Amino acid sequence: MNSNEKYNVWKTKIKDKKIVAKLNKMTEDEIKNNFSSNLEFGTAGMRGTMELGTNNINELTVCKLAKSVATYMQNHMLKNAVICFDTRLNSKKFANLFSKVLCLNKIKVNIFKHYAPTPLCVYATTKLKSDIGVMITASHNQKNYNGIKIYANDGIQINDATQQEISKIFNKIDEIEVFNSVYKFKNNNLITYIDRQMEDEFVSFVNKTKVKNLKIVYTPLNGTGYYCVKKLLNNNGFKFKVPKSQKNGNGYFKTCSYPNPEFVEAFNVSINLAKKTNADIIVATDPDADRIGVVVKHNNSYVKLTGNEVGYIFADYKLKNNKDKDKFVVTSVVTSPLINDICNYYKSKLFKTLTGFMSLGTKAKECCEKFGQNAFCLCYEESCGYVVKNSYFDKDGIYATLLICEIAEQLKQQNKTLVDYLNEIYKNCGYVCSISDSIKFSGINSKQIMQEKIENLRKNKLTKINNMDIVKTIDYQFDETGLNKQNFIEYIGQNFSFILRPSGTEPKLKIYLFYKDNNIELANKKASELFEEVKKLVL
Repeated sequence: MNSNEKYNVWKTKIKDKKIVAKLNKMTEDEIKNNFSSNLEFGTAGMRGTMELGTNNINELTVCKLAKSVATYMQNHMLKNAVICFDTRLNSKKFANLFSKVLCLNKIKVNIFKHYAPTPLCVYATTKLKSDIGVMITASHNQKNYNGIKIYANDGIQINDATQQEISKIFNKIDEIEVFNSVYKFKNNNLITYIDRQMEDEFVSFVNKTKVKNLKIVYTPLNGTGYYCVKKLLNNNGFKFKVPKSQKNGNGYFKTCSYPNPEFVEAFNVSINLAKKTNADIIVATDPDADRIGVVVKHNNSYVKLTGNEVGYIFADYKLKNNKDKDKFVVTSVVTSPLINDICNYYKSKLFKTLTGFMSLGTKAKECCEKFGQNAFCLCYEESCGYVVKNSYFDKDGIYATLLICEIAEQLKQQNKTLVDYLNEIYKNCGYVCSISDSIKFSGINSKQIMQEKIENLRKNKLTKINNMDIVKTIDYQFDETGLNKQNFIEYIGQNFSFILRPSGTEPKLKIYLFYKDNNIELANKKASELFEEVKKLVL
């Protein structure tokens, strides 16, 4: 069916009068854009803008995914699910719809009463021995986005085989039929509500040392992190300030239109508070609190650390304090290669996987089973996602916040900062300038255009860039790498490399670039020049 045909089916068959009224107000361009394709399920869930239409996140497509998950569960004799939601617009509504569809299909549901972070969803899934976990969130995206993440019973995002099976079911389901069936729902005693006790259990770790002196500003960016971070930091002797305008959950994100802690713009409000309170460190969690960003006061200026730099600090600290002969770190192939040198320095094992915490978490779990839980040091990727505990294996901004504050506190006692710590790491292991950014594509055919860009690079083999030789190219879609096939390409030179990877959830092409030189200023200069050439190459 074309856009108009799908639109007319929605308009005539949907029973909800409010939705039909909104459909009647759509312009021709809106109909064309919103019904041009069907939303796809992949990368452990789905994500998109919250608009009506077959290719967006809305009541109907949420119900469609819920029915897909329910069918999958029935096919595999799975009986119960945990459902959690963040502070985004419609997240609670979508969570309730999801739970109703599951219950209509005889699946028992444990659903949170209040919004809660993704790490808590993972914890509850394993704690309650649930067959599946569902998190309603679009992570760090803007206010008009929402999405759904699906977890297996071990707290790791569902694997490729499960994704493919649910996707096949998803593509065959009539979303209107499922949505209309929700009207028939009556509470059939299959729903149980999870209260704050679960959150209190999650953050019950206590270090009974004296009150800490570190001055902290923490911001949840109007997301889910405040309650858990407050409890965890206070339990461990830390006090902190929080910007009032960003303390409470608010899906409009009025003070930070792009609540992504990877970027310094997300810290504008908290840096102002830090200056007033003379804070030593600022930590931000994204809206679902599975990732962190860090800003540190150094030489009277506030310096934003990259995801790789925080990873270096965590890796060095954990490796230094772990005496296990089989100690290990897990990262992804797009993480800075400096981690190789850090692991070599501490005689540690290092394992690299494809991007995403389905791959990372699975490898970390496998290594714990092989080498023992105590051998685990760190699992992370450069986009500010870190696993610092060995009890479950999805990124956790709550406990990562505690760890970065503990490290900063110890450094403060030595009159040092996290930047000083980084410089010590560079002295021991060398320096790599890491730059990552994305080229975004828009319009109806945005994903197709992005794919054409990557295919064009495949056909036209690159041998030189910025007068420097490309000595090796790895195409992860076709070359044998020991990893599952994935659509990205890595180019390697004598002292640099860069990776081009289409996003699995959004129409954007990600660029990861690394330049190694012990001269930090020279490495930064060369990396910036090379990065501009890479962008020109793509465009």
